[in-house]
Amino acid sequence: MQLQTVSDQWPDAVSITRVREDIDSLTGLFKKYPKVRVLRGQDILFEAIRPETNEEKNERIRRAIETIKRIRQTTKKTKSNGSDYVIWARDQILSGKNL
Repeated sequence: MQLQTVSDQWPDAVSITRVREDIDSLTGLFKKYPKVRVLRGQDILFEAIRPETNEEKNERIRRAIETIKRIRQTTKKTKSNGSDYVIWARDQILSGKNL
């Protein structure tokens, strides 16, 4: 039986020694993978995340906020909302009227 190296099992892995010697080994993997595992021996030391990943996440959040604002503008507003009903129901229970 032939042993496999960790890099064969995880193509998105690089050793900490290799990163210390040549940072381009890490940046080269970032071109292929959004997240890279940095290993110390056979254990995962940490996971490095591509910097653009956070920007993409922020862009998705911004688009979601814009969509929610647009939906709020097109929907009809009512006098009462859910929290008012919860307060009313709680008061009814505390006063003993719903028992």
